[in-house]
Amino acid sequence: MSFRSLCLILSVASAHASPNDQVFEEVVGRARTAAAAPYQIIKEELPNVLQQLNYDTYRMITFRREEGLWFGDDSRFQVQFFHPGYIYKEPVTMNQVITGKVEPVEFSPKFFRYPRFDPAPLAKARLGFAGFRLLYPLAHSKPVDEVIAFVGASYFRALAAGQVYGTSARGLAIDTADNLPEEFPSFREFWLCKPTPESRELEFFALLDSTSVSGAYRLVIKPGQETTLEVETRLFFRKQVQVLGFAPLTSMFWRDESDPRPPSDKRPEVHDSDILLIEDASGKQESHSLHQVDRITTELIPRKNPKGFGLLQRDRNSAHYRDSEAKYSRRPSVFVESLGEWGVGNVRLMQLPATNEYNDNVVAFWQPEKAPASGDEMEFRYRLHWFSGESNKP
Repeated sequence: MSFRSLCLILSVASAHASPNDQVFEEVVGRARTAAAAPYQIIKEELPNVLQQLNYDTYRMITFRREEGLWFGDDSRFQVQFFHPGYIYKEPVTMNQVITGKVEPVEFSPKFFRYPRFDPAPLAKARLGFAGFRLLYPLAHSKPVDEVIAFVGASYFRALAAGQVYGTSARGLAIDTADNLPEEFPSFREFWLCKPTPESRELEFFALLDSTSVSGAYRLVIKPGQETTLEVETRLFFRKQVQVLGFAPLTSMFWRDESDPRPPSDKRPEVHDSDILLIEDASGKQESHSLHQVDRITTELIPRKNPKGFGLLQRDRNSAHYRDSEAKYSRRPSVFVESLGEWGVGNVRLMQLPATNEYNDNVVAFWQPEKAPASGDEMEFRYRLHWFSGESNKP
């Protein structure tokens, strides 16, 4: 079976009614209602002990695996939560959905281990979570392998079998341009639909909000040798947006073998991705190599109804990186497959200068030709593929 035929089958299957459709329509209604009112900034007044956390002390707070959603159930999926604090100060509300019924998941210190302080003062605090991660048996017989994580604004990262985290995705990019103040929408609330014991995919919903837009997301993840995430989004705009970015990907490219190395760094290459790949409406592919830049650069690649684009890590030879800790040869390639017709627009590629490997400096997304105005509504569908190798086609 061809890759395209498989995608068609998956698209038809995803169009079938879900028992949780009504919950998604309620999320859509919440997004529509929110967009009709002024944006409300949600700030969580964290207890002092959480405000004082730094990178190291925050990482010492660990999740109790036995407290995860669906732990002990006959399920391939489990859910663990991220603790608020450190840089994660925006509350994220979590719910689970069981056969169409929504059950809130309230924050409690019972979910976590606290080796450095007494969590008793947190018991009465009304806190949200910072995000969540899903576990699934990618390399083991039980759901102990992390497959996707949502934490911080609308950022998330996923993995296929044998991979380590690299390129990130986002729910939406707004005014991501070198001459505009960027806006970072956030996922405010999630609804995780409890899977059946035989399920190999998981459906969940998200509510996104920001100054300019509110949106409802339906997501379906299917982990495996290639992990896919199907995304349907319904957006409602409070105000005009100059640069709208659908399916944004962010990655890191510092240098390859052709670039000079710092005297103390013997690694030949340091990057999460090395090309932008675009597939046009006819199926023709073209690649744009990532490279070092000394200033912000932007490329607009015009297309009509492209089949997709992605940031790929082509070089899988670990000897070319000489970094057994970072494992750059195992970073995922990520391709965005269009579902339906995207119309006329541009694949926008931005690259920023880099002096180290610790910050993403590459952004790619689909920018529709017509920018949304206040009161506009938009729908968009796509499928993300996390895979290894040079192509997401067998």
